[in-house]
Amino acid sequence: MAGRFPVLMYHRLESPACPVTLAGERKWAIPAGRFEVHMRGLRESGRQGVSMAQVHHRLCAGEAIPATWVAITFDDGNASDYRHALPVLAGHGFHATFFVCGERVGAELSPGELRSMHEAGMHIGSHAMRHRFLTTLDPADEEAELVQSRRTLEQLLGAPVTHFAPPGGRWSSRTREALRRAGYEAISTSRYGFNPDDSARFAYCRLPVLGATSSGTFDAMVNRRRYRLFAGYARAAAIAAARSVLGESGYGRARNAGRGAL
Repeated sequence: MAGRFPVLMYHRLESPACPVTLAGERKWAIPAGRFEVHMRGLRESGRQGVSMAQVHHRLCAGEAIPATWVAITFDDGNASDYRHALPVLAGHGFHATFFVCGERVGAELSPGELRSMHEAGMHIGSHAMRHRFLTTLDPADEEAELVQSRRTLEQLLGAPVTHFAPPGGRWSSRTREALRRAGYEAISTSRYGFNPDDSARFAYCRLPVLGATSSGTFDAMVNRRRYRLFAGYARAAAIAAARSVLGESGYGRARNAGRGAL
């Protein structure tokens, strides 16, 4: 009987060296020390941190994901990826996928730092060029975001970049076709939940690790205990319904009015 595996979604790791200066990013940040606790706990429980490249390759080969595997991803391309996440992951022999915005290379992350992450065995994916919500763009601008970011990262790394994560989790059927034309093989979405561990797919679900994520919730994520994540599933369903009814711009206004309640 098939099971399910988790893909963790991190963003910023906060520390005095990597402060969070924008209020809108605070909910997505966790203390760097907490990330180290998370990874140490995975290692001590016999689990292995892996990248989406490892996951997708194994599933495409017709092999199931081992029960010990936990996929780890980071979005945006923040300075803390190199300063904090890389040494912790490498210290435990883990791999992860870092979805990087093209415009953040040279700003948050230097080209040399990103190359060092790649050379250390980390998997680099695209997070578009400028972190614009793809569903708000016209077709030409959307395609440019996907093509330019891939070209920028591939030229820097000298390696293929075939995995993608949509900024803000916003994407559509049009995005899917544009991604395929641009040569991407898989997308890590913001859709909440686990993934079947015996079949490859183009779009994978993820579980967000936020500043408010408790140790109990994190434990439920890595132990595949779906029944303990009811609140997360309920919130995701409410957000999806709000976007469907209000549209992207209406949802954004409602969210701002509610100060992030949605």
